[in-house]
Amino acid sequence: MEILLPTHVYSNFEGYCKIIDLLNPFLNSTQRCDVIFNFSQLKWYDANLLPIIGVCIESKKFSHNLKYLDGSLSKQLSILWGKNGFGSYFKINPIKDTYNSTISYSIFKPDEGKQFGAYVDDHLLSNPKLPQMSSGLRKQISLNIQEIFGNAPMHGNCKEVLSCGQHYPSKEKLLFTIVNLGYTIQENVIEFYSSFLHKAPPDNTISWAVIEDNSTKPMINGKSGGKGLAYLHEFIKKNSGKLQICSGNEYWESTPTGIFTKQLSSNFPGTIVTIEINLKDKNTYILKSELENITNLF
Repeated sequence: MEILLPTHVYSNFEGYCKIIDLLNPFLNSTQRCDVIFNFSQLKWYDANLLPIIGVCIESKKFSHNLKYLDGSLSKQLSILWGKNGFGSYFKINPIKDTYNSTISYSIFKPDEGKQFGAYVDDHLLSNPKLPQMSSGLRKQISLNIQEIFGNAPMHGNCKEVLSCGQHYPSKEKLLFTIVNLGYTIQENVIEFYSSFLHKAPPDNTISWAVIEDNSTKPMINGKSGGKGLAYLHEFIKKNSGKLQICSGNEYWESTPTGIFTKQLSSNFPGTIVTIEINLKDKNTYILKSELENITNLF
């Protein structure tokens, strides 16, 4: 089986469809065979999307013979993959990231939630180029991102969570992607509605999942056990950034011009979450509750 990467893969609906369509036969293959990655046509691949390839490699590395067409990867991408660590799959030596433009390609096991939290805090939210925000808001955004990790292994059908990010100085944006294989958001929401709410689930499950207090964590005193993606989504909206989610055959995207939902051309048996932060934003952000506390002091 040969996996011939397309010329360009960007963090948009078309890019997700391209890479998911391409990897689906590999993901669904059950018989042991040689799998050759061919990068000869690949001119650019958004580095934050590397966990999509990585999660497929991780799921098949013991059941398939994984190879890549030697010399097919461009020098530019070889350097980038050497900096973020993804190149280790293809015998690319590590390269020092002098400009600190990468967020390392990392794999976390289900019991490594604390390590993932530290990774988010130290490598994503501590970036000096991010808009100014209060410590309280930074903590809530971190917890929202960590909840993505926490929900992945909840139903026992996820072996690891993968992530990677990239700072694009010329475009003044920072992209960060989290990927897992396992139950989709739709499957989790349907199970949650059936087990805890005892009613029919919403038509669009991703749209439900990003609303404040909507979470598939177990109910506590009649309320959801998690916060969903509310703080993260609200920040991204005010920041004029983007939030993209692929799960199953659903695609959901929040952009400065609105929210868009579409159906993917192929089913992805897991979840992909991409956060794009606008680094041109010079505003300062603070939680309403923190502002009220400051006002009460006077």
